[in-house]
Amino acid sequence: MAPRTDREAGGDRPPAAVAVVCLGNTLMCDDGVAAAVARLLGSRLPREAALHVQAHADQTLVSILRGSSAVVVVDALDAGAPPGAVFRFDPDEAGVTRTRSHNMHGMGLGYALTNARLLGADPRVVVFGVQVGDVRPAPDTLSPRVASAVPDVAELVAAEVRSMLAQAS
Repeated sequence: MAPRTDREAGGDRPPAAVAVVCLGNTLMCDDGVAAAVARLLGSRLPREAALHVQAHADQTLVSILRGSSAVVVVDALDAGAPPGAVFRFDPDEAGVTRTRSHNMHGMGLGYALTNARLLGADPRVVVFGVQVGDVRPAPDTLSPRVASAVPDVAELVAAEVRSMLAQAS
């Protein structure tokens, strides 16, 4: 069965045990890498996982963090590495929750997680970041090296979700 998406997760359904949040602006070349990962994840995630695709971190992300016991975030980043490099990290260990948001369109992952915690939530969060190469305006386009990382990231995320679900049961 296909995973629930953010459009289907509302109503009287219980919150997903694990949420996967793919963040990124598909109008800005490699910043849309998470949306490409989400397209592959649809058939790889178990039913117990909810898939959310968002242009940026905002109050919706806070709600997702509050409603899930574990969250996997996929996002583009600039760590000065070669384009397409993949990073897996805990946002607290990486210092993300102690930094100011540098996102002009939303609150940023660090702020969203801090706000969710202030509201009493404390889900386990794992981030998969993909090093960007090009963030110029280019709708629905990825640079070749970033595009080549998408299948690997989708498999890493699916494996992480399966592991989180196994630990929760």
